[in-house]
Amino acid sequence: MKTNIEKNATGEYMDSNHIIFWSDSHQENKIGIYMMGGCDLPSVFSCVPLIKPILKGTCCIIKEGQIEKSRSDILLQNLKKSPQNLLAPVLDKFYLPDNFFENQLFKPDFCVSHGSGIEEFPKQVVILSIAADVARVVYQHREHGFLIDPSGWWNNQRMDLMLRDLSSANWFRKYFVSLGRMTLETFIENLTQLIKEIRQVTNAHILVFNTLTIEPGNIIHNYQFVKRPESLRRREFNLALIELSRKLNFWIVDVDKVLKQSRTKNMIDFVHFPVELYQPIGQEVFRILEELEIFNAPSQLLGLNIKKLLPQKHQTQTLLESLQAQLDQKNQELEAQQLETLQAKAEIGQYRESLQQTQIQIEQLQTQLQQTQVQLQQTQGELQQSQSQLYTSQTELVQSQSDLQQTQEQSEQIQAQLRQTEKELAESQSQLHTSQTESVQLKSYLQQTQGVEGVMSYYRSCIASNPDDIQLYHQALEVIPDDAQIHLQLGNALVRQNRLSDAIATYQTALQFHPNNFKIHLELAKTLEKEKKWDEAIASYRCAIELNPDYSWSHKHLGDILAERGQINEATASYRHALQLQPRIL
Repeated sequence: MKTNIEKNATGEYMDSNHIIFWSDSHQENKIGIYMMGGCDLPSVFSCVPLIKPILKGTCCIIKEGQIEKSRSDILLQNLKKSPQNLLAPVLDKFYLPDNFFENQLFKPDFCVSHGSGIEEFPKQVVILSIAADVARVVYQHREHGFLIDPSGWWNNQRMDLMLRDLSSANWFRKYFVSLGRMTLETFIENLTQLIKEIRQVTNAHILVFNTLTIEPGNIIHNYQFVKRPESLRRREFNLALIELSRKLNFWIVDVDKVLKQSRTKNMIDFVHFPVELYQPIGQEVFRILEELEIFNAPSQLLGLNIKKLLPQKHQTQTLLESLQAQLDQKNQELEAQQLETLQAKAEIGQYRESLQQTQIQIEQLQTQLQQTQVQLQQTQGELQQSQSQLYTSQTELVQSQSDLQQTQEQSEQIQAQLRQTEKELAESQSQLHTSQTESVQLKSYLQQTQGVEGVMSYYRSCIASNPDDIQLYHQALEVIPDDAQIHLQLGNALVRQNRLSDAIATYQTALQFHPNNFKIHLELAKTLEKEKKWDEAIASYRCAIELNPDYSWSHKHLGDILAERGQINEATASYRHALQLQPRIL
């Protein structure tokens, strides 16, 4: 869009991010100075009073973007045109305008408001800064890959509002990951691409602000214990910028030099300048712009160029004559050298023949030497392999002898233990035979003298002395198969030995003789519970409770199983009965 704006004879128009000013003549000659960057670039506006006296036309200086939008990788991202639907959540969460991710950097001109209308200016100068690449941290969307720098947005928000609603911060942590600060290699690659992209769309002169290398107000003067001071990082970026300026032919605004000469005492940090330091930086920018001669009228530029070319033409003619004389002299010297070269070539031909013969002999000797070396290497390899096999065999032999000796010693120990065991077994068998004989005699005696009760009294005494001897229980049950106490004790002994299935069978056999025995039902229920046979355990507990409703533990155990199975109401009722019988049972 291009609109001609009516102007005064001499004046200016200022807005929040740009200023337009013009001379009393050649107002149609438009000069656009476009800045994209952070906090150091506003100092360029201070050169306006220096430009006005020499201006022949209408000049506009505009600064676009904040520091969070000016890292080189974020600027290059604008070339890809990320879809608006991907950027919409970011704009919404941080209350940003719809055009936040747009700029006019990659356009040949830019438009600005001028009171009642819009005016278009061609880009004759583009000014950038490396401060964002040096200092800023960017974040990348985990899924879609686009970059943002959110710290500038949060710094502009009220802290109480941010702390009151952390949803934006939590959302950002979920969808974005930090890429950290830019490496020097990435900076060189990005700035190279950035300058090339700008030059594809405009013929503007490019100026780049370097950065202050010292830390204002820093009293540290010994960095030997500092792993990597920030001043070193900024110095590396400045040096890389110098190399790129030579390679890509752009201008450097040496902010580092200007600020050191003007003193940095009142600076907040390396990139924020107090107002009094704007002027020396603006003077440095004006010096470069004046050298570029962009403020003259087109006709003046043509006259100046012609005046410059006339003396250059005379110098060029003089230089050509001098070069021609040097060329003639060189031709004479070349002819003499050619004669010498022909003579040297003849001698070289002779030497080449003898050299070829010598090389043939050398090649034959080298071939023989290589064959000898190959044979030697093969012999050495075979020898090393034989030595290795011999060493392995010796090691295995020593190990085998050691293993054999250990085996013999272990065999002798085992044989000794076996003989001792056989001796002890013979003694045990003898004692067992004696005991069995005595037991049979004793049972016969007791049965004759005291009857069946005498025999059972004997077995009960033996069981009391050896409660885990299962054989005693079976011998007693041979005498009285329906003895409830013996069955109950046998089941308990089997439980202690963790023979739960046998114990359950024993209790069930006992119940065939004594179906109304409360203790047998209770012990059977406990054993079924251990086996996790819940339905059978519940049935046995209910039988025990029916036979003896006043035993609190039956109610408690039944409640535990019912609770385990999720039968809460029935479990509650069982616990309530248990507490009524014994208040401290739980």
